[in-house]
Amino acid sequence: MSAADARTRFDHATRAHLDAPLAEGVTIRHVGEEAWHTAVDALWEGTLERPGLALGPLFTPEQSAGYRDLDAIVAERLQHRLLFEADGAVIGGYWGQQETFGRYYMTVSVFHPAWRGRGLYKALLARVTAAVADAGFREMYSRHRADNNAILVPKLRAGWLIAAFEVAPRWGLTVHLRKYLVEGLSLVHAHRVDGASVAELRARGLKLP
Repeated sequence: MSAADARTRFDHATRAHLDAPLAEGVTIRHVGEEAWHTAVDALWEGTLERPGLALGPLFTPEQSAGYRDLDAIVAERLQHRLLFEADGAVIGGYWGQQETFGRYYMTVSVFHPAWRGRGLYKALLARVTAAVADAGFREMYSRHRADNNAILVPKLRAGWLIAAFEVAPRWGLTVHLRKYLVEGLSLVHAHRVDGASVAELRARGLKLP
C-alpha cells in the first residue's frame, strides 16, 4: 500500500461521508487553509465565552520563523477543512488532520451560538468517525477544555474514552479523549484501567504476564 493509495482511500471516504448536507439547510464546503481561517476566525470573534490565550507575543520573530521551518519539514498531512453554511452564511467550521501511528486528530470544531443545541455536532461526529474509519485510521484523538460539556458529553456517549488531563498554556485544564476504531485497542485501554480482558487479549496474540 503506497502513500498515493492512502490518499485515494482518504478522498473516497471523505466524499462518501462529508459531502452531503450536514442537516436540512446546512451545507458542507471543503476549503483550503487560508479560506478556512478567514471564515472561522471571523466566526469565533465574540462567540467564545472564554477565548484561549493568544501566545504569539511570547515568541520572537526568529522563534516564530523557526517554528514555521520545522512545520515545513512535515510532509503534507491528510486533512479535512470544512465550512458549514446556511442561507449563504458560515455558521460553523471543522478541521481535522492526520497524525502519526494511524491516529487522526479532531483539531477544531465550532458552531455559531445560534446554531448550537440542534444536533449538528452529533451529526458531524458520526460522519467524521465514519470517514476516518473508512480511510484506514486506527484511532481518533481530541482535547478539550475540561468544562466544555457541549463537546465532552456527546463524545463520551459515542464511545470516546478519557485518556489524559493536561494543563495547556493556551486553554488551561484540558481533557484528552481517544476513540479506538480497532476493537483490540479498546480492550487494551480497558485492561490498562482495570486489568480486565486478559484472556481475550492473550487469545489475540498479546503476551501479557
